[in-house]
Amino acid sequence: MNDSSQRKASALNTPCPRVRVEHAHPMSSERRLRSWFGACIATLALAACGDDAPPKAPTSVAAPVAADATPRAGAASGFNVLLVTLDTVRADALGCYGDPKARTPVLDRLARTGVRFERALAPAPITLPSHSTLMTGLDPLTHNVRNNGTFRLASEHLTLAERLAAHGYATAAVVSAIVLDARFGLDQGFASYDDELHLDSGAPREGMFRERRANKVTDRAREWLAAHERTAPGQPFFLWAHYFDAHYPYEAPAQFLPPGVSNDPAQAYSAERIRAQYLAEVAFVDAELGRLLEAFGPEKLARTLVVVTADHGESLGAHGEHTHSLLIYDGVMRVPLIVSSPALFPAIQHVADRVVGLVDVAPTLLELLGVPPGDTRFDGRSLFDATPDPERAIYGESLVTYYNHGWAPLHSLTRLEDKVIRAPRPEHYDLKRDPLERDNLMLKAPQRGQALLTRLERLTGPAVAPAESGLSADDARELAALGYTRSEPQQGAAQVDPKDAIVTWALLTNAQAASVAGRHDEALREIRKVLAQHPGDAFAWQSEYAVLNRRGALEEARAALEHVIELNPSAEVYVRMAWLQFQLGRRPECERALAAAELLEPEHGDIALIRGEWLFKERRFEEAREQFQRALAIDPGRTSESAGMGIRAVENALAGQR
Repeated sequence: MNDSSQRKASALNTPCPRVRVEHAHPMSSERRLRSWFGACIATLALAACGDDAPPKAPTSVAAPVAADATPRAGAASGFNVLLVTLDTVRADALGCYGDPKARTPVLDRLARTGVRFERALAPAPITLPSHSTLMTGLDPLTHNVRNNGTFRLASEHLTLAERLAAHGYATAAVVSAIVLDARFGLDQGFASYDDELHLDSGAPREGMFRERRANKVTDRAREWLAAHERTAPGQPFFLWAHYFDAHYPYEAPAQFLPPGVSNDPAQAYSAERIRAQYLAEVAFVDAELGRLLEAFGPEKLARTLVVVTADHGESLGAHGEHTHSLLIYDGVMRVPLIVSSPALFPAIQHVADRVVGLVDVAPTLLELLGVPPGDTRFDGRSLFDATPDPERAIYGESLVTYYNHGWAPLHSLTRLEDKVIRAPRPEHYDLKRDPLERDNLMLKAPQRGQALLTRLERLTGPAVAPAESGLSADDARELAALGYTRSEPQQGAAQVDPKDAIVTWALLTNAQAASVAGRHDEALREIRKVLAQHPGDAFAWQSEYAVLNRRGALEEARAALEHVIELNPSAEVYVRMAWLQFQLGRRPECERALAAAELLEPEHGDIALIRGEWLFKERRFEEAREQFQRALAIDPGRTSESAGMGIRAVENALAGQR
């Protein structure tokens, strides 16, 4: 057993009190839960969200909930757990959070049989870091997963699935985006981790945008439920279903689009249309969640704790950001959070007296299920702590700004009524008076936010981003030996304030749309305007590569990709370089790029795929088949379609030789 395994075994088998990062309360877990309703009942509100009507204004609860209805530590002991994560769904995309145009009857019904938290925050506006926090109860500062695609949740961190599996739960996950592929570490503790995106979807998208649709996620989850019912009907289970559909591009099935709205990308930009397309995706997911809940049946659902949340939201144009990942305002950081169970919460509860985070979900579930936390130190705390702490602040960050663009990283602390953002030009917002975060108080009353900003600076340390986990010092030396070196950020580049540079994202996005429509010269002009101002922007160079590659200018595309490698190397970038060299017929250069990719990510399936293509081209069919089979074995989520085609091509070639 290695050191990590020993630490995990110790944590899973050594019960001890849960330790919180700040303001540990001497109350026992049971007393905290019993007194939670009494302490905050005056601020709980009914939120009667009709299936088709706008939500009504909250109404104060006049009397405390009956004692026998109060949840306590272990109140859900033996319950099943269904965790639903809605990728890219902001809180106000649900009807029960206030948007009259939202069509989310299933989610609204869940809110009527549970607790809805008004101020729930994600730790980052990207998928892998947020899910890592959700599954561990740790902030990104602790689990150190800071970006998609180039970080992995370390095995030393205990996940919710591992904890529940150790206490007799069957565990299963059905995920729908390549950024949650098992190789990024969130499969820890899941006996079944279904990430095979290409086995039941259409043509894959490029890079990190590969996904499968909500109906396929529901199908797979229902299949797992049916199999579990046949093989272990009495065993409690933890099922995680992840729905990616609300992520851009918005392409909901036509029946979910409102009249007069289509998915035609050639339409002129309209903020109203974009939001309608986005809400249509959320409505599609809502319907598919309803189909999943139907598979439980009333009896099983009565013994299931359903938790619904999102990894982050979507800006939809606010502050100049149309999607997410670069800024950390409420549009992307505030998410829905519903804990639903008619057995535990017979009355509708709306909690608005505290700020909570995804970091709180794991410790809360363990408390409700009566599962001891072991000797782990959580950064989160129970959602049902008895007394709201007005000084409690939820941590948030975006390091995508630094890794992908070379701009300054962003960090935030958010209390119930105010928020600070650490940036080259710091920000402080009064969220009660200014919920849209338009009036930066640091510009006129800096003293008001200074204490919170100082607290944030102490928490985060120097304003630099840590090295990406895929590139250690040893890796850098080996890459240099292969002829690849990484450039240091240009002097002052990491001081570019993302809120000032966000316009470049729109230029690059528009350039890509122009290129897809065949207007490559126009696209290149826009991209090169960005590069003239920000020559260290790896994403801009990647955008140029994509346009040139689409145009068929492979040699120019190779030159653009060299800049990406210098600025932001990753296994995915090296694989793209290898494929370009394959197309150019340069075997040594292709193998050199594959070796670099293999150094960073040995089980990246496209490495074996490209090697298989070379062998097939050389008519070394048996060796080619071995490579295609390896790709399929180690990385089915990414390679199943291409590897399958390669194997069939080998079989046909061998049959032709007979």
